Amino acid sequence: MSYGGDVNRGPFLDVINWLFCSIALAFVALRLISRNLREEQGRWGFDETCLLFAMAVILARSIYITYCIRLGFGRHLHPLLEADVRETVRLTRHLVILEALSLWTWALPKLPVAILLYRIFGKFRRGLGAILYSLVALLIAIVVVQTVVTFVKCHPISKNWNPTVPGRCWNPDIYTDIGYFAGAYSAALDFGLAFFASTQVFSLQMSKSRKMLIAASLSLGIPAGVTTCIKLAMIASLNTSDITYSTVPLEVWNSVEGCALIVAASVPATRPVMRLLGKRLGEWRSLLSGRRSHGSAKAEGTDHSSGISSKDRVAQPIELERGRH
Repeated sequence: MSYGGDVNRGPFLDVINWLFCSIALAFVALRLISRNLREEQGRWGFDETCLLFAMAVILARSIYITYCIRLGFGRHLHPLLEADVRETVRLTRHLVILEALSLWTWALPKLPVAILLYRIFGKFRRGLGAILYSLVALLIAIVVVQTVVTFVKCHPISKNWNPTVPGRCWNPDIYTDIGYFAGAYSAALDFGLAFFASTQVFSLQMSKSRKMLIAASLSLGIPAGVTTCIKLAMIASLNTSDITYSTVPLEVWNSVEGCALIVAASVPATRPVMRLLGKRLGEWRSLLSGRRSHGSAKAEGTDHSSGISSKDRVAQPIELERGRH
């Protein structure tokens, strides 16, 4: 996969990023509409607050990516340096910030997923909340460490984006190993939560259609985990001497993973909207079929009122033609 070509991957990243961000936004909006349809009063729930915060981070990252692309993100580093060294250093500084911000787009959405699982299964599984929250809290702690290391691994900090600055940096293997550990744990958590949900949902006392909806949505943790594995495989072959170009695939998959987790946390709570849409579609179908039936009956009535059948209409021109001869 070329991820947008060999010269400029920026436009490809921009389209993919905003596509998946829009999908995530749409499902969050459907969840909020469903909340109003259920006529829930009072303050926002903790799960909705976490979901909105995670979505806000993803949206902020999307805007930031577009800004970086305008600065040259997606193009090769050496041509950028030849064109304008100062602007290129400015771009690499923003890419370090983007790297830290992107960590949270796949970490934060796991919290509303965990809360959703607790709301669905917590009544039947004692201690489930403590287990789920501990697992997510550990991931958040790992990402906090990784975020801090992103900036402090070089002294002064500006050496992270400008290698010509005098100073020193840690062994790059340290940061890479932290990234591997965080990614592996994140993937294991995605797979584990999806497996737990898919095996437990059919024991619930609810309609089969709702069980299928919950199972299908929470199984989106599986593609999220696969996405993390793809990113981990990319890290080893990452060309650190061309970061403005080589890191684009990682950001593409970050966009996919964040969207999958947001959708997984939103879909089970959108049932009121789905039911309303199904009801409206049924009404529209009935209306259209009614109009067609009315039109057919009207046309048939016209034929009967004239006293001429379809067979007679065909026979009339034949009789006239014979009379002429």
